[in-house]
Amino acid sequence: MPKFAYKFVCPNCSERLHIEMISLKEPSTVLSRCGSCHFPFRYHTKDKRTEIRVEKIEKKAFLVHSVNAEEKKLLTWFRELLRLYGVATTVIEEDPRPIGWLQKSLDGITSADFVLAFLTKRYQFLDKSGQVAGWKAPDKCYDEVAIAFALGKDLFALVEKEVDSGRVLETRAWCYPFERDSPIKADCGFFERLDFYVGGE
Repeated sequence: MPKFAYKFVCPNCSERLHIEMISLKEPSTVLSRCGSCHFPFRYHTKDKRTEIRVEKIEKKAFLVHSVNAEEKKLLTWFRELLRLYGVATTVIEEDPRPIGWLQKSLDGITSADFVLAFLTKRYQFLDKSGQVAGWKAPDKCYDEVAIAFALGKDLFALVEKEVDSGRVLETRAWCYPFERDSPIKADCGFFERLDFYVGGE
């Protein structure tokens, strides 16, 4: 079977990319994502043109997160990136109803197609000897993940390195680590699986 190879640069961050594929005939377009900035892209093989791929919104996700006000840019980046993959997100802070967070979370999770968790370093926790053992997100994040699991919702998660993912996410195949560098270093498996789940590939 013929093998095709393409070299080009990411249309978002200009990272040099290389793709190889085996196919019966050469495709007219190749859909993939950048391993550096994670933007999805479309490469046109005939005219060697690369463009950012913006998928039609196909899924609505409730976004569990532990990002505080000082880190708002981090959450904005993640939500904008998810939109490129065809995912619209809702967060509890945008629900204006004068009810408790638990009811807001339950309503948001119930009405969503699936649930995304974006867990960052919020609190340090200690081991039995009083030494710092690691980081965790707020308890309500783990509660929202447990609610989603109990309701049978599909769960995806990006969990910052050294943060406890919690018992539910520990058992999920769709839980991936990330590091808060610039650009953020995240496991590409998360975006590959998300792309496939939403229908981008």
